[in-house]
Order: sequence, then structure tokens, then C-alpha cells
Amino acid sequence: MKTIAGLGLLLVVSNMIGSSDYAAAQNAGKGMEMSATTLLVAQLDAKQVVGASSSHATGMGAFLLDPVQHTLAYGLTYEGLQAGPPKRIALFNFGKGKNGEVVKVLCGADAQPCPSSNSATISGRFEGGNERAFDYHLIGEFDSQRVYVEVIGGNGEPEIRGQLAPNSAMVPFTNYVAHLAPAKGSDSKGTGTAIISEVYFPGGKVSVFYAATVGGTSGPPVNVGLVVNQAAFTPRTALPKLHLLTSREDAAGGSLQGTFDVNSAEGEALFVKRLLSASHGEVGIVITTSRFPEGELFGTLVPVH
Repeated sequence: MKTIAGLGLLLVVSNMIGSSDYAAAQNAGKGMEMSATTLLVAQLDAKQVVGASSSHATGMGAFLLDPVQHTLAYGLTYEGLQAGPPKRIALFNFGKGKNGEVVKVLCGADAQPCPSSNSATISGRFEGGNERAFDYHLIGEFDSQRVYVEVIGGNGEPEIRGQLAPNSAMVPFTNYVAHLAPAKGSDSKGTGTAIISEVYFPGGKVSVFYAATVGGTSGPPVNVGLVVNQAAFTPRTALPKLHLLTSREDAAGGSLQGTFDVNSAEGEALFVKRLLSASHGEVGIVITTSRFPEGELFGTLVPVH
């Protein structure tokens, strides 16, 4: 999992997430109230599967864990499964390199049916009660990165897996999540999940981490950018240092991520907090493909609090 200065990073159900007040968080050494909800992110691939998998599929999940209410809301996008639609997607309790017991089944037997597609997005909410309640021990396992999500392919074998990692920054930060849907002007059938994490350091430095997985698009992602009020993507809005995690030209989707630093004092610095402050509007993330250079998928960025 990609990290920024010790920040363990990552839909979801937008109406579960409210606005966050982060005014003057870095002024005069004043602190900022940390999120009550823990945002955990999993980036899935074949390399993390125990016992090996040769799949080129990828995925990303955003999980909102409320340790007070003992609830978990989630959204997960997978793309390019090679053994057919998934038989099961579930959370398991163990660290990297070993297989563990099932914590929660997201889809499959004894849960909602899995999508009948090699690329799709699922979402939902748990309040304990099913397989295992979210007791304090299990919450501690989430916080210590000992829970992983795994997609079982159509052949009944694990295809991709990712460890859930929490945000544990000890400086002011804001996390954003977005459900990606077809952008205005596109006839896309795609969906996706995206996250952005911003860490605010003394002196005005802001470190930005972003990641997304999209599926069912007209091709692999080409660019990603921040826009206000669903404006079209332009080179000026592009997020820098983009790294594509998949490179198949015929893929109907893919995963990406990037990390960059900006100076908050610069008027054109590209990060969500500045755009929200300057525009007093809706800030979203746009994913472009070769067919839709102005944007195939769009999602409003919602802060986690």
C-alpha cells in the first residue's frame, strides 16, 4: 500500500458522510480535530494472494469504520477478473502472507449476490450481527492492518486480494471518497471508486495521495483531474505524477494512483481544500480515457469526518 509520510491510506455511501471543518488547521500551530470515522483503503491485485494468482485484475475498496457505533460502510470496485464473475468477495482476519478466517461476506453465499460481470462496483453497510460482531478486538484488528479483502473468481480460486490500511496520520488531514459514475456527455457504462487524502504540514506544505479503480469503461484510464461543478477535464486540472497500475491496452478499466506535494500559498495549487475554499462549490474527480478525453467518469468528493 502506498503511504505518505507514515500515512496508512484509504464510495461508498455518500449520505453517510458529512462535511468536515478544516479551517485554519495549520495556522499558529493549532491542531485539527481528527476524524471520528476511520477510513481504510485496500488496493487489490494478484501479488497479494497467498498461493499465487496469475490474474491481471485489480481493485480498490474504501471502508468507513465507526468504532463507536460498531458499523462498517464500504464500496469496492474490481476490474478485469479473468476467471469470470466473482463467486464471493469477503473480508478475512489475518496479516499479509497468510490466510485467515472470514470476518464478513460482501457478496456471494449467505450474502447479497455478486455482480454477474468481470468488472463492477459493490457497496453496503454492516452493523454487526452477521458472521461476527464488530467488537473492540475486531476493531483493533482493522486498525492494525490485520484485515484483508479477497475476490474469489468464477473458478472458485482467489484471484485478487488487498490488505485494509487505516489513516493514522498525527498531523491535520482530510480524506475524501467518491463514487464514480458516467460523466456528463459520455455514454459510458463504467463505474469506479476513488479516494484522495490530503495531509497538512507546518509551513503550508500539503501532501496529496490519490487512487482509483474503474471498471466497464471504454478503455483503461488515461488521466485523472480535479474539477469544480462537473466541469470538463483539461490539462490544467490534471493531477500530477499519475502511475497506472495496469497497462493492458484492451482493458475495460484499470487502477491508478499518485502522490505529490504542493504549497498551499500558491494560488493555483491543485488540492481539494483550496478548490472548495475558492469556489464555494462542488469539487469532483474526473477519469478520462482515450475515447472520452474530457472525462468518462465523474464523482463528487465527499469528506470523511
